[in-house]
Amino acid sequence: MKIPHFIMLNLLGLSLTSYSLLAQDSSKVVQKFLKENTKQDFKVISNTQEPLKDVSIMVLESPSKERVTLLVSKDGSYIIPLTDGIAINNGNSALRTSIDGVNKYNKDMKDSSVLTLFKKHSNSVLKIESSKPSKETIYMVLDTTCPYCLQEVMHLDDYLKEANLEVLMVGILGQKAHNRAAGYYQELQGVKNRDQKIALLKKVFRAEYAPKVGNNDLATRISEDMLASGVQGVPYIIRRTTK
Repeated sequence: MKIPHFIMLNLLGLSLTSYSLLAQDSSKVVQKFLKENTKQDFKVISNTQEPLKDVSIMVLESPSKERVTLLVSKDGSYIIPLTDGIAINNGNSALRTSIDGVNKYNKDMKDSSVLTLFKKHSNSVLKIESSKPSKETIYMVLDTTCPYCLQEVMHLDDYLKEANLEVLMVGILGQKAHNRAAGYYQELQGVKNRDQKIALLKKVFRAEYAPKVGNNDLATRISEDMLASGVQGVPYIIRRTTK
């Protein structure tokens, strides 16, 4: 699994004092620090100081194209990684615009990668048509041991009233999760009609589900591909409407 470049920035703040030069542009200071600590070249997408006086809002992009918003002191000696915020009203401050923009960019990029995997593993995707013709499709990445994934499956009948459903199962939450995902893919080969597909999806989320055999290679490949695409938590859900 490829570790995201920004995991090292998940502390509240990170001191760059030893790399600071008051006369040096903060962008260059931050780029130098990250280069020396990650051996990677980060590109500054923007570095907005106005209307701030002592700090700027910097957006960086890693070689993997993932972006992050930072608050950076004027001299580049201190940075604070920002991943989310709380909107008090509908105002569009520079800070909110940067964070919202970066989060949307990263989500769109991750969604694109995940949808590519649905095409790559199309023969292993559980596809269930809506109970009535629909142009909306819900793509779900699930783990049979995840309680939040179970909640989604409990609403399966409601989802299928309005949208088509496509599912890829992963086993990323331990050995039990992997075994159950492998068992699921083994059983998936034998389902043919809509009712059987729904029954299988509900079956593998039951607490007592403990398959004796399974397609371990397929479960491993799909799980590793999902992790490499940036999916670090489940359920991962994408909604798309065809025109």
